[in-house]
Amino acid sequence: MNWKKTFAIVRREYVERVRTKAFWIGTLVIPALFLAYIGVSVATARKGGGERKLAVVDVRGDLYDSLAKDVASREAEEKKKAQGAYPHWALERRPVTGSLAETKDALNRDIRDKKIHAYVILDPSELQAGNAEYYSTTVSEFIAMSVLERSINRVMQRQKIAARGFPTELANELEARVDLKAFKVTEKGVEEEKGAGIFAAIIFLTILYATMFMYGYQVMRGVLEEKTNRIVEIVVASVRPTELMVGKIIGIGLVGLTQYFVWSLVAMNLSLPGIASIVASGSMGMPRIPLSMVGFFILYFLLGYFLYASVYTAIAAPFNSDQEAQQLAMIPMVLIISGMAVLNGVLANPSGGLAVFFSIFPFTSPLIMFLRTAISEVPGWQVLLSVAVSLLTTMGIAWFAGRVYRIGIFMYGKKPTIPEILRWARYSPGKAAQPATRPS
Repeated sequence: MNWKKTFAIVRREYVERVRTKAFWIGTLVIPALFLAYIGVSVATARKGGGERKLAVVDVRGDLYDSLAKDVASREAEEKKKAQGAYPHWALERRPVTGSLAETKDALNRDIRDKKIHAYVILDPSELQAGNAEYYSTTVSEFIAMSVLERSINRVMQRQKIAARGFPTELANELEARVDLKAFKVTEKGVEEEKGAGIFAAIIFLTILYATMFMYGYQVMRGVLEEKTNRIVEIVVASVRPTELMVGKIIGIGLVGLTQYFVWSLVAMNLSLPGIASIVASGSMGMPRIPLSMVGFFILYFLLGYFLYASVYTAIAAPFNSDQEAQQLAMIPMVLIISGMAVLNGVLANPSGGLAVFFSIFPFTSPLIMFLRTAISEVPGWQVLLSVAVSLLTTMGIAWFAGRVYRIGIFMYGKKPTIPEILRWARYSPGKAAQPATRPS
C-alpha cells in the first residue's frame, strides 16, 4: 500500500467534508440545542409550581384540619430544599350536601367552571381499603398529586397511632427516613456519587451511539455516490482500490474526531459561572467529567467507527444505490441497537455476566465497555481483551471489505447476490479465472 497516496485520499475526504456548511452547522448547533434543552428544562421546572385550589370532602369530618396543617407544613419544608418551583395546594372544606353523588356532581361543575382545580373525597370506607378518590381535569400533575397523597397517608398514620393509645409524636419518628449517600470506591480513593457522573456517562454514550450510525452511514453514502457519478473510475486510475477505501475510512473518521474536539471545547466551557449555574441547577449538581472518561470515549469511538465503517464499506461496494443497499444496511444497524437494548441490564449490574459478554462482543463492545468504564472499575484484562477482539474483528472485516471493494466499485447493472459477493472475496488477481462481470 502506498501511504503517500492514501494520505492524499484522507486529506481529500477530510477537507471536502469539513469545508461544508452542513458540517459546521451540525457541529455548532448540537451543543447549542443541548444547552437550550437544559435551559428550557430548568425554566419549565420552575414554572411547574403555582397555586392549585383543592376542595376536600371530609365525609366523617375529622381529617380536614389535620390534612390542611400537614400540607402547609410540608410545603414550607420542601420549598426550602427544592431547586425549582414547588406546587402549592390551597385547601377548602366542602361539606356533603344531600348525597355524596350529588356533592360530586356539584364539584364537577365547579371544576368545569374553573372555580376549583380539583377535589378529593375522604370517605372512611374507601380509606380503610387504602383508597382516596381524586378528581381533576388532568391526572398528569404527578408532583402535586404525590404531595397530596403523602399528606393523606401521614394523617391516616397519625390517626391509627392515636387510636391505639400511642403518643402522636411517634408518627414523626416513624416518618423519619434514611437516605443512602452513595460513594464510589476506586483505586484513586473514595468520592461521593450524586448521579451526575452517571448522567454524563449516558450523554457520552448517546453521542457515541448516534455518531457510529452517522459516520458509518457517511462512508456508505460516499462509496455509493462515487459509484453513481463514476468518479471512482477516475480516482482508481492513480490509486489502488484498497488505498482509496482506507483513505476514505480514515478521512471520515478524522471528521468525527474534529467534531468531538469542538464539542469538548464547549463541554470545558460549561464550567463558566453563567452556564454552570444552569447545568448545576438540578439536584445532581454539575457533572464532573474525568479525563479517563474522555480517553475511553475517544478509544471506543475509534474502535467502533473503524469496525462499522468497514462493514458499511463492504455493504456499499457491490450496490449502485441506497435502495439496493438498504436491506444489508439493516445488519449493522441492528448490531448497534443491540448494544443499547441491554443498557438497563448493564446499569443494574456492571460486573455481571451479561455486561461482561456484551462489553467484549466486538459489535457491542464500543458502547457497553465504554459505559462500564464510566460507571464502575473494570478489570484491566477485560478492557485489553475487548480492544484486542475489536481490533481482530475490524482487521478481518476490513480484509473482507477490501476484497469486495476492489471489484464491487467497478460493477454496475444488476444487483449482485450474496454468493457473487462471496466469490469476489475469494477471487485473487493472480488466478487465471476472472470474476463475473455485468454490463455497465
